[in-house]
Amino acid sequence: MKLQRSNIDKIIFDMDGVVTSEYTYWDAAALTVYELLYSNEYYGKREIDREWCIKNLRRISNTIFCHGKTVEAVKKLGVNTNWDLAYLVFCISQYLDPQMDSFEDWHFESVCMFIENITIKPPELYVAVEGLVASTLPGEVGCYKRTVGKLWNELLESFQLWYHGSDEIPGIKINEEPIVPLDDIKKTLGELQDAGFKLAIGTGRPRDEIIFPLEKWGLLSYFDEDSIATYDDVCDAEKILPDAGQLAKPHPFIFRKAAFGDKYEDRDIANDEFGKILAKRCLVVGDAPSDLMAAKAGGFPFAAVLTGIEGEKARGYFEENQAELILGSVIDLKIEE
Repeated sequence: MKLQRSNIDKIIFDMDGVVTSEYTYWDAAALTVYELLYSNEYYGKREIDREWCIKNLRRISNTIFCHGKTVEAVKKLGVNTNWDLAYLVFCISQYLDPQMDSFEDWHFESVCMFIENITIKPPELYVAVEGLVASTLPGEVGCYKRTVGKLWNELLESFQLWYHGSDEIPGIKINEEPIVPLDDIKKTLGELQDAGFKLAIGTGRPRDEIIFPLEKWGLLSYFDEDSIATYDDVCDAEKILPDAGQLAKPHPFIFRKAAFGDKYEDRDIANDEFGKILAKRCLVVGDAPSDLMAAKAGGFPFAAVLTGIEGEKARGYFEENQAELILGSVIDLKIEE
């Protein structure tokens, strides 16, 4: 497939692993898991020192996610958001050792191996891990359910504090970096914009957490303001359309919202009332299996970039699953005559 204005009108970018680096987000997820497991304000047995956590951030993140192996395993399952990453790791960690109090490498290596051997994918995966954690902790029915339970609200509370900061600690969002050199990203987006492509966003981040780095780096103006779809849109749609089920990736809702949200209502987008013909003129750019799954489910052509956690190792997956383009990075997205 060639990127030509004659066959593509809009380019939809996933953000993490494509434009933004995910490392800061993974760090926030690791700190969240640490706090939920060990703090006596949640499910742990002791008071944690937030300043110590920030100073030892690298150790905490590397231990909980096994130097990235756990993140890689979770992404292979089609899990998209870093909230879900934290949810899965916490639930499985709690299930494997409900009485755990020490912070040990071997425990989180066991969590990683458990995840590597999971064969079910979302949304069934979330139901399964809810059952695991509910078997080890007291609570009312549904309190550990993803997106609506008490645990989920606690997880978001912790994640937001670590990411955005408080009077007590600075938010780690100040560490955000683009995935490739910023000037190169600007040049690429500018060339695409000048060629007449509408540029859109379909991200698993909440809106404020993607707007912040894009504004900071001077990238927000490249994207069509009516074509920015975030996890907030997914949550809003799930609330008003409970019968639609879970709409996060690998469901195609987020990319459909970015492509057609200015023309169609959420009910039509979730149910694909307009068919897949229009989707063929919107190219999705992503780095993860969940991106490809969502794009293919929605009928979108897909451009894979090899700047995700697996890097070049992901090429085989994208070839096997028939990505229309496979690129080294987003700056290799060139217009062809």
